[in-house]
Amino acid sequence: MTTQHSDSLRVPLPTAVSGLNGGNKLFPVFLKLENLRLVIIGGGKIGLEKMRAVLQNSPGTSIKVVGKEICSEVTHLCSQYHLEIVTAPYEPWHLDDANIVIVAVNDKQLSAAIRADAKALGLLVNVADTPGLCDFYLGSIVQKGNVKIAISTNGKSPTIAKRIKENLQVWLPDDIDTLLENMNVIRGNLDGDFSAKVKVLNRITNDMIVAGNYKTSNRWKLVDIIACVLLGIVGVLLVWNIILFYSHAPF
Repeated sequence: MTTQHSDSLRVPLPTAVSGLNGGNKLFPVFLKLENLRLVIIGGGKIGLEKMRAVLQNSPGTSIKVVGKEICSEVTHLCSQYHLEIVTAPYEPWHLDDANIVIVAVNDKQLSAAIRADAKALGLLVNVADTPGLCDFYLGSIVQKGNVKIAISTNGKSPTIAKRIKENLQVWLPDDIDTLLENMNVIRGNLDGDFSAKVKVLNRITNDMIVAGNYKTSNRWKLVDIIACVLLGIVGVLLVWNIILFYSHAPF
């Protein structure tokens, strides 16, 4: 049976994308890691860093850690989250039950070999500190409640990513979850088809942004007024001191 597709559902692809040849071509995606099996090769400080990044965002992830030596911090995390530890040199069969692989060993040759084994199994791989061997990166993450933002500088500057994260963390309101819950209730009570609902929700969120910008604009107007008043006071004091100086100066 042939399936007919409506032309109204077809979205034309853009013929050109601004900055495509020189910009960030990474595709952002959020994974349900609790439904996948992650294998981390390396039980040292690098592996610990990767484990913390994963567990901080997806604490239900099933992780197997493989390494000749496992540091105490990794052992503690594995005990806390009931994760599997294999204290042994890497062997290809360690990847048999993996969906995703993170290579965290301080050995370039071994890292390349592990990546080759993983690719032969069709697995996605992240190789620590070796962007050229990575299928994906662990980006800088901002989270408040149900809002989670991943930041990537395409490997150019982790420091800039960190600064962006710090600013977003301050900018996002602490009660963002209340806003999300309210929007979810509104969405559930809307009538009409998907397109009609989207139009209403877009209008609501646009009005919220405009109102937020108005408040921000007013706040900065107040700051400008205060700054002008202070500058005026400084100017008056400066002129007064000049007058006093010349009135007492001998000529």
